[in-house]
Order: sequence, then C-alpha cells, then structure tokens
Amino acid sequence: MIPSRVVADERERASGVPDELSKLDVRVYFSRLPVADYVLSPEIAVERKSVRDLVSSIYDSRLFYQAARISAAYAKPYLLVEGDSKEVEKLAKNLKSFYGAIANVTLAYGLRMLYTANVAETATAIAELLSHARAKPLARMPSEIPPKAKSVPAQQVYAVSALPGVGRRLAERLLAKYGTPRRVMSLTPGELALTQGIGWKRAEKIKEVLDTKFTKSQDQKQQMRLEE
Repeated sequence: MIPSRVVADERERASGVPDELSKLDVRVYFSRLPVADYVLSPEIAVERKSVRDLVSSIYDSRLFYQAARISAAYAKPYLLVEGDSKEVEKLAKNLKSFYGAIANVTLAYGLRMLYTANVAETATAIAELLSHARAKPLARMPSEIPPKAKSVPAQQVYAVSALPGVGRRLAERLLAKYGTPRRVMSLTPGELALTQGIGWKRAEKIKEVLDTKFTKSQDQKQQMRLEE
C-alpha cells in the first residue's frame, strides 16, 4: 500500500508534527512553501497556528493576509489552531474583536477551522484529512436514521419515510390514513397527491421510484467489486 504523503513547510520541521505524522504512516516531504504550513493535495492546505500565535496574528493583521493568500491558492483551505482554547480569554485584548476577526476570515475567505490540543492531535487531524481527501457528499440525504428499536411502528415509519420527499411526519400521516406500508406503496399518484404535503410532482416521483425497473449504477458495481 502506498503511504499517504504531505508536503510540509521547512519551518515545521522542528514542530514535532512531522514526527507524529511519520508514526501514522504519513510520508512527509519538506519544502519552502510560499503559502500554508502543510499541503495535502492540489486542493487542500493547512495553516497551523498555536493559540498564542493566532491571537497575535489577529492584532498585527497577519491572519487576514494569510487567509487571503491560502484561500486564493487552494479550494479547501484549513486553519488549524493548536493548544488550550482557554488561553484566548487571557491573551485576547477584547473577546468580541477576537471572535469578530475569526468570523471575518472564516466567512470572507471560506477557511475551515480545526482545533487540536497538541502536536499528536494535529498530526491525527492532518492524517484524517488526507485519508478523506476524496470524500463526497451523499447523493441523497437519508430521510431518517434506521431505528435501533425493533418495534413494528418504528420500522414502518422508517420504510415509508425512505420514499422520495417523504420524511417522518409525512410517513406517519400516510400510515395513519392508509394503515400499512404495503397499502401506501400501492397507491396511485392521484391517491398520493390527495395527502397534504405531497402534491402531484412528488407523487409522480414516488411512483417513478417504485415502478422503475432496477439496474445497478456504476457506483454500486464499483462497491460490489471492492467487497469481492
């Protein structure tokens, strides 16, 4: 298996983070990076700061300059803050201005924030970012989490709520009106549309999903090959 790789700025060599990354089977290469402290991919980079340096960089405006540069160079920039967050109250001259600055750089420049307690946690966070660098959002958000309880009503609500555009409340409404999941799924689009909250467009989509012949998608075929 090819180990994960990260490029670290030369100034991070003595921080202890590269050593911790090595323990996590992450290969670290050093370079004099013009932007960021760690580059994980062409899209992902991490600017690492201690709590003290973060506060200092707000008051001397370095943070805004660094945020502008990293967000211009990388699509997914991260600001990783390492240390005890309780120090902020002691170091910041004004908490309102401190959090105002954080709000500014995260919203204006799209910085993602990560908080860690020490170098070991920092390395773990970076390693996990590497391992999930290609993560994609769900194609469709599940309407409900599968019920842990084995009660029949809970399972019935979950089964019906899995239909397109049908959440828990609509599922309960349908079941209260028609009695069973089988009856709900045998309804015509016209019958479905009579239920408050569904309408014709959603009813047609539900019937399309229920009546269309199943074929494996490319993602499903790929998953089956991986499982084999």
